[in-house]
Amino acid sequence: MINQPNIFNYATSELSQDAFIAWLLTWADAKYKEVNNQLHLLGLDFLQSLLVKHPIGSTEISNLEIKTQFHKIDVFVSFIMDGKSYGVIIEDKVHTTDHSNQLERYKAKIKELNNHDVLVPVYFKTGYQVNLTRIEDNGYYHYTVKDLLQVLTQIKITQINNDVLTQYHSYLLGKDEEFDNAETDANLYLTEPLSKWKWWTCVRFFHEYKEHFKAGWHSVPNNREPLIAFWYGGEKFTMNDVESDKKMTLEVYSDIQFSRGRIIISYRVSLHGNPQKNNKNRNKIYNAFKQYLDEENISHKKAHFKSAKDTMKLVELTNISDTLNYEGLVSLMENNDLLSKKFAKNFTNA
Repeated sequence: MINQPNIFNYATSELSQDAFIAWLLTWADAKYKEVNNQLHLLGLDFLQSLLVKHPIGSTEISNLEIKTQFHKIDVFVSFIMDGKSYGVIIEDKVHTTDHSNQLERYKAKIKELNNHDVLVPVYFKTGYQVNLTRIEDNGYYHYTVKDLLQVLTQIKITQINNDVLTQYHSYLLGKDEEFDNAETDANLYLTEPLSKWKWWTCVRFFHEYKEHFKAGWHSVPNNREPLIAFWYGGEKFTMNDVESDKKMTLEVYSDIQFSRGRIIISYRVSLHGNPQKNNKNRNKIYNAFKQYLDEENISHKKAHFKSAKDTMKLVELTNISDTLNYEGLVSLMENNDLLSKKFAKNFTNA
């Protein structure tokens, strides 16, 4: 039998997911009990799963309101239960992550507008996410695709026989498989060499070692394929501009990227407000830096020069074995950091 086309395979944005969340929660309103009691009970079950530590039990809720894009909050739910006012902030994500202090801002905004007796912030994420630090620090409950599937069980979906539910449930099963695959990939770094690493492997490794290296990292979208960048270490040095003789403060640091299925390890130069339009200064730095690479027998290639405003690539290492495990990679990264610091300390304008 051929499966029917599923609208949620096309409506994959967070706005589409917002709509489903709001639609199902609306069924929790008592006025829909006579319309479809099974959907009403499912809506209540869904609301209960979001409340986590605040059981609804047999108590009826009243004054239920569902608002989407309420002061930029994806879905906001308010209701009265046992004489107390409840507010539920739902920050809905599929693949993107929180940004711009939005979690903190949303809580502050709701408290400013209405001081609910109980405020429940929920980070609703059907995609996989490794780093939950900001979510937890802001007091949000992480609600996953697995939490949702505990509510939308196959038995309930079959009994209710609603096209929207059936198609969304089918879509969620695919998201659940993606979640499990991502979790498996994330843990590969503990057992597999670099040749086996995947996107989520690098994400987990970078997250676990960001404090060790005092590093920054994030994913970078581009027209060809997204990549993950991890940058760390380095030390400032000064040099005179080859053309103007103006003194510049620069910094050589280590950079790791995962792109097109492989890890690329490089050294880059942070320009600290000294944009470069030609390769003269880059070549001067490279000629000095090359001596240190040669002393350590580090195979490399000089990067192709591009006009740069903030950072420019200096060299890319070419002798990285794909049989290296994560402990070997950590050792290599530490040595790279020592080399850049040694260079910066000893650099002269000569």
